[in-house]
Amino acid sequence: MPSQMPSSTFENISRDVGILTQNCKRTSWLCFKFIFLPPSFFNHLSAWFIKQYNPSKVASDSTSVALYRGICVFDIDRSGGTKILVTMSTDTIALQVLSFSEKDGFGSTCSDIYSKVTQLIEDIQVRYSMKISFKVHFKCSDGYYFQDTFEFEKLTSEEECFCTQHKQMHRSEQIYSPWMNNELKRNPDRSKRSTKQDAHNPKNEPNKEEVASNQTSVKINLPVSVTLRQQLNIKMSTNESQYITSCIKTGNTLVFTDYSNNQLIICNSDGSDIHIIPLSYKPLYITEIDSNTVAVSCGIHSTILIINISTRSVTSTIDISSYCYAISYNDNNLYVVIEGRIIHVMDLTGKVMHTIPVLSDGIRDITVDRDRLVYIDSSSIYCCSLDGKVMWKFKKDEFEDLTRVTTDNEGNVYVTNEETHTVIVVSDDGKHHRELLTESDGLNGPRGIYFDKKENTLLVCNYMDGKAFLFDVKRKLT
Repeated sequence: MPSQMPSSTFENISRDVGILTQNCKRTSWLCFKFIFLPPSFFNHLSAWFIKQYNPSKVASDSTSVALYRGICVFDIDRSGGTKILVTMSTDTIALQVLSFSEKDGFGSTCSDIYSKVTQLIEDIQVRYSMKISFKVHFKCSDGYYFQDTFEFEKLTSEEECFCTQHKQMHRSEQIYSPWMNNELKRNPDRSKRSTKQDAHNPKNEPNKEEVASNQTSVKINLPVSVTLRQQLNIKMSTNESQYITSCIKTGNTLVFTDYSNNQLIICNSDGSDIHIIPLSYKPLYITEIDSNTVAVSCGIHSTILIINISTRSVTSTIDISSYCYAISYNDNNLYVVIEGRIIHVMDLTGKVMHTIPVLSDGIRDITVDRDRLVYIDSSSIYCCSLDGKVMWKFKKDEFEDLTRVTTDNEGNVYVTNEETHTVIVVSDDGKHHRELLTESDGLNGPRGIYFDKKENTLLVCNYMDGKAFLFDVKRKLT
């Protein structure tokens, strides 16, 4: 059972398997980067590898094998001298072949695995009707597979690529070879075609009558306007990579989850007094419990941390039986998205009070306020009662990468669209919408968003460049 696999860190596994020793040769990382990656998808992939190959033995314990939650290592030859490492992050499944042999090269091993895994992913999509898409990316052998990866299409159009992690140029062919050797031999013009798998994932077209009744096109703007109050730079160092996945504002304090560095970043609303709270896990989502306390979900670590931001300490830990993602707090209860497809309502000890059914198996975010629950997947917004009954659904074809959601005092819904660099606002009845903020407002891959209902301010943060913005939101008099 994947959920019963023990947890471990990449560093510990590298030590136990011998990945960082001098006699271990490593290929570049092959990365399947998804718009949304359900954890169950990785479980299917792991099960396939278990059927194909023997799990590698762990050096520190000859009776144990390298099968962990979110990361596995397999022997792909009888000698055990050639291995494949399979792991995942929030939106990426990554593979790397390891060789302890004195022989040079990997032969056709990598390109054969690429072909088989690509076919497997497509088979899983069809078998389980998973409407998800991915792009093929790569990363240098000792690079971080979960950030600053190189898209295959761009690699094949340039002889060299600049690695922001190593601050040097890499030869493009060395990055994608030998994974793509067979692919390029079969299709010499492969580099001219997109590796995005949308052809296998036809869009789930909404019912035309529903669209006509619920999403009437209007020319007037929604009754809100925004004015920039403060632009902030929360990047701790120019050499540091940051993935800011979510944010909140509580009083005069801003809190950001820094996924790549396992920490919370905290500062005043004017950007002053920046400090961090180091964590043992990678934080993904955050919600306010009170002015001094937040709850943070940690994805594949199946853990929720209760943190006092005044004392900068973790006060309690809630262990979840499955991967936990989006999280919201309301009326003494935590609403937690489990594996992207169900919502558990639990108290602050982790006791599950009840579950809420949802209409999507790819929930990206959730917010609960008073008697309404709003959740989003990559292309739709669902507004529900607290028992899960859908009051309205909003969907537009041009919105395919919705990432985070928040609501204001009037019930208007605000969502970030990372791909189009925008914030969209949807009216409280789901009938009207408009782009509220765009790239011209400084947005560059915006992800985190939070509406402070006491001050009528909107906090938005970009995913990677360390920039955040506070906007004053006002209603227009009509």
